[in-house]
Amino acid sequence: MPENPPRRFILAIALGAFLIPLNSTMIAVALPSIGNTFQVSPSDLTLWLVTSYLLVNVILQSPAGKLGDMLGRRRVFMIGMSLFAAGVLLATLVPLLSAVAASRVLMAAGGAMLVPNAMALLRTVIPEARRPRAFGYFSAMLGASAATGPLVGGILTSYFGWQAIFLFNLPILLLSWWLMHSEPAYGHADKERHGSPPGFDLVGMGLLAVSLGVLVIGLKSDAHWPITALFLAALGLFCFVRWEQRTVNPFVELSLFRRIPFVIGGVIVGLHNLGMYALLFQLPFLLKEWYRLDAATIGQILLSMTLSMVFFSTLGGRMSERFGVRTTILCGLVISLIGMVCLLMTTGSNALWWMPFSLAFVGGGIGMVMGPSQAAALTVISPEHSGVASGLLSTMRYLGGVAGITVITVVFTGADTTRLLAQNRLCFAIYVAVYLLALLLAFKLPRNTKPATT
Repeated sequence: MPENPPRRFILAIALGAFLIPLNSTMIAVALPSIGNTFQVSPSDLTLWLVTSYLLVNVILQSPAGKLGDMLGRRRVFMIGMSLFAAGVLLATLVPLLSAVAASRVLMAAGGAMLVPNAMALLRTVIPEARRPRAFGYFSAMLGASAATGPLVGGILTSYFGWQAIFLFNLPILLLSWWLMHSEPAYGHADKERHGSPPGFDLVGMGLLAVSLGVLVIGLKSDAHWPITALFLAALGLFCFVRWEQRTVNPFVELSLFRRIPFVIGGVIVGLHNLGMYALLFQLPFLLKEWYRLDAATIGQILLSMTLSMVFFSTLGGRMSERFGVRTTILCGLVISLIGMVCLLMTTGSNALWWMPFSLAFVGGGIGMVMGPSQAAALTVISPEHSGVASGLLSTMRYLGGVAGITVITVVFTGADTTRLLAQNRLCFAIYVAVYLLALLLAFKLPRNTKPATT
């Protein structure tokens, strides 16, 4: 393993992965404009253009990681960029809502190949001692790209139209492609295969897709459907687990869940992503309806979370190298929990100074936690399973995002302004409970996690 891997290769990986969370939130501020173009309500567009994007990422992350283990992580990474570019071109060249929806699915499928294989490639080229800091930078970049999505999307939509949020991806994809090809010394990544391709578990993939789809769509419905959706989703997940335990080539490597640090690290990542995604879609609505702020000011307020996330990710990487992963995660969780409690206690106040302050704490905690959590999870996984494990971690990350958006859509019912404030407070209370759960789980992490070997 090289001590000093080429920076251009790592930059290529980072640029490709950067686009995935960016596009999951950048479209949020463009939904009204897209709705006006096609005469569809933003709430309906959220389901087809946002939730579908996240769900496809949830379902395909794990098989994409496995595909990288079998065919070569660099090769699958390049295929992912090609699919993502095809989705971008489809959305901009075909003036139909169905084409935009299909493009989001293509982009999500390509993105599902990018993130887990990017994480696996980073593990391959970065020495073990530097991984906590490297994953800290990587996680901060993913979080920052998601957090800056509404700001970037607002600027592009306001000045160039909603099509610009798709075209914005092309130069970044081309740069990543060129940087990846400019490092021929790392072509050996395509040869990192572990056996012949055994095929994919299509039944398991279908069971998971149906279960999650029924759950998300059912919870957004009225009358008795939410209860029915919960029952059907639980039944589907039970069948999914039973099938995975018996099939020869499972969709999800359930054996990885026997590693306690892997499970806890992945769950902490998912819970933090729940709060982050929910805030990114919830706060613009609160700031516009209650505080009457414009899009530019809202973007500046959200930027406090992004900047804090980047700064504290660097600090978290250094702390984990000096004091250990567990201590760093606990400190970060306390910081993010303080920020969430501040949001809960001060919502509705006429003084707006608390919002950037609270978001800085939330973003700082997320930045400090994400990298060490992923490092703790992947360190106990043997190298030949790093692609599959990275895919599962990405699955948990996006599942947290889906859960966060689902919480918002279930809690908010479009009531008057007074009810709107109560609904925001209820959401913040849910996030506080979620982060408390993450804090309790972190205490179960071993003080010293030893890396797995082949």
